[in-house]
Amino acid sequence: MKNLFPIIILSIVLLSFKQKTELHTTNKKTNTTINDTLTNNLKLAYEKDAITGFSVSVVNENGLIYDKGFGFADIDHHQPYTSHTVQNIASISKTLIGISLLKAQELGKLNLDGPINKYLPFTIVNPNYPNTPILIKHLAYHTSSITDLDEIYAKSYILTKNEHADNEGVYDYFNKPETNISLANFIQNSLTQNGKWYTKKSFSDVKPGEKREYSNIAAALCALVIESATGQDYRSFTKENIIKPLRMNSSGWSLKEIDFTKRSRLFANKEKMIAEYSLITYADGGFLTSSHDLGLFLSELIKGYRGNGTLLNKESYQKLFEKNTFLNDKKSEEYGIFIEFRDGFLNSKEDLIGHNGSDPGVFTAMYFNPHTKIGKIVLANTDTDFSDKVWPEIEEIWKSLSINKSH
Repeated sequence: MKNLFPIIILSIVLLSFKQKTELHTTNKKTNTTINDTLTNNLKLAYEKDAITGFSVSVVNENGLIYDKGFGFADIDHHQPYTSHTVQNIASISKTLIGISLLKAQELGKLNLDGPINKYLPFTIVNPNYPNTPILIKHLAYHTSSITDLDEIYAKSYILTKNEHADNEGVYDYFNKPETNISLANFIQNSLTQNGKWYTKKSFSDVKPGEKREYSNIAAALCALVIESATGQDYRSFTKENIIKPLRMNSSGWSLKEIDFTKRSRLFANKEKMIAEYSLITYADGGFLTSSHDLGLFLSELIKGYRGNGTLLNKESYQKLFEKNTFLNDKKSEEYGIFIEFRDGFLNSKEDLIGHNGSDPGVFTAMYFNPHTKIGKIVLANTDTDFSDKVWPEIEEIWKSLSINKSH
C-alpha cells in the first residue's frame, strides 16, 4: 500500500499534463481555423479590386493576435503590402499627442488646465473673446474655438519634389517643396495677429471651451505647446516616450527615420499614384508606421484603459479615457483626450474607443472594444474619393475584423 500513493499522484499529474496538452492543441487548431477564415474573408474583400494595398492587425493587451497585408505597395506590383509596410496614418497620429500631453504633465512640464500662452513663444487669442484664454485642455478636446480654414490648412501639404511622373497625380492645393517651413512658423503665420495668413475667420464666434469643433491646426498647436513646455522637439519627445519604449522600430515622423524599402506609395486609384507629400503640421496626421507597429501601440492603449499601461501612470490613463460629453446636431457624443468613443463604425454596431483618419491616398482606423479588450487596425494606401468601390471594400474589411473580434 505504501507505494500506491505516489502512483496515484503520478497518474493525476500525467492526466493533467495530457489534458493541458490537448487543450493547447485544441486552442491552437481553433486559432488557426479562425485566422484562416479571417484571411480568406480579407482576400475576398481585396478582390473587390478598389484598394491597391492594405494591412490589418488584431490585438489584445498581450500583443498582436493577427496581422497581415494584402495587395501591393507600388504601382508595378513588385512590392507586396505586408503588416510591416509603412505609410502615414493621417489623424490617428493625434492619439500620440494625447499620450505625449499627459506624459509632459507627469513630468511637471505643463498643466492641462493651463493657458497655452504660458508656454508659447508668441500669443494666440480668439479676437472675439480676447479676455478668455485658450487652455491646453481646449486643444485636447477640440473646444479651442480655433477652426480649420481650407485656404490656410492646405498650406501644410508640401510636395517632396517638383517633378512628377505621368502616373503621379498632384492635388491643386499641394505646395512646392521650397514653401516648407517649421511647425512654429506655420502656427505663427496662421494664428497670431501679425501672421502672414492671419484672419479672424480662423476663430469661431463661440467662447473657448464651450463647443467642440474638430481642428487639425489646433491639434498641431497642441504638439507645439508640448514642444515649448518641455524644451524638446516633439518628434524627439515621442520617440523617447512612445516609439522606443514600445519598440515600434519601423515608425517615425519622416522618411529619414524609417526603412525606405518598407514604405508604401499612396494611390488615387489602381492606375494612378499620388505625388509624394509631407505635412508641416505633421503631428496632426503625418506619423509613419505599419499595422504591426501600430498594433503594439493599440495594445498599450488597451492595457492603459485597464490600468496596466506602461507609458503613463494609472491616473494619466484615467484622464486620457475620461469621458467628456458634447452635443453635435443635438446628439450626444463622448470624447477623451484625442480619443473618441463610438457605438459603431462602418455599419458595424459595437462599442469602440480609438480614432480614424484620412488624407490624400490614405484611410486608417484604430479602435478597441472596451468589453472584449480586442483591438482592430486597418491601414489602406488608396484614396476614398476617386472610386465608389473603395468604401464598400473598406466596409467589408472592417466587417471581417468585427466578425472575428472574439478570438
